[in-house]
Amino acid sequence: MRVMPRPVLAALMACLALAACSLLTPDKVADAKARALYAQISTGADLSRNTDLASNLRAPAAMEQLSALKAALPPGPPSAVATRSWSLKAGMGGSRAVLVHAYSYPGQTVLVQTVLTREKDGAWQVNGFHLTFDRPSNGPGTGGPARPAKPSEIT
Repeated sequence: MRVMPRPVLAALMACLALAACSLLTPDKVADAKARALYAQISTGADLSRNTDLASNLRAPAAMEQLSALKAALPPGPPSAVATRSWSLKAGMGGSRAVLVHAYSYPGQTVLVQTVLTREKDGAWQVNGFHLTFDRPSNGPGTGGPARPAKPSEIT
């Protein structure tokens, strides 16, 4: 049996470690598009100019629902944004990414699930946008465990 020289083995291990690190982060383009849509909604931007919205979200009723979400959001910018979870599925016809971001505001957190799809050799398109409002369980005036409000889903 032939044994691999140590320098070759070390180089191979380093390559595998680097590859594993890149698998532990969401797709950068999908993540940026998800965050950008929330920013546009929270600032009241004209969503009809957003070319990242899939056809189902470009329908007049969906555009109206997306625009109306601004009124439900806490005022001002969030104090922090964190990626809570993400998944990526790839197949013969394309890919699907689901990203969940937590936007922290004083007294509550807005959880946003953004669904994006990409046809083979295409760009990411936003196909779904879901909001849930959550209050911290240990915050003042909560009166008990956190209970999320009814989610707003637009797909």
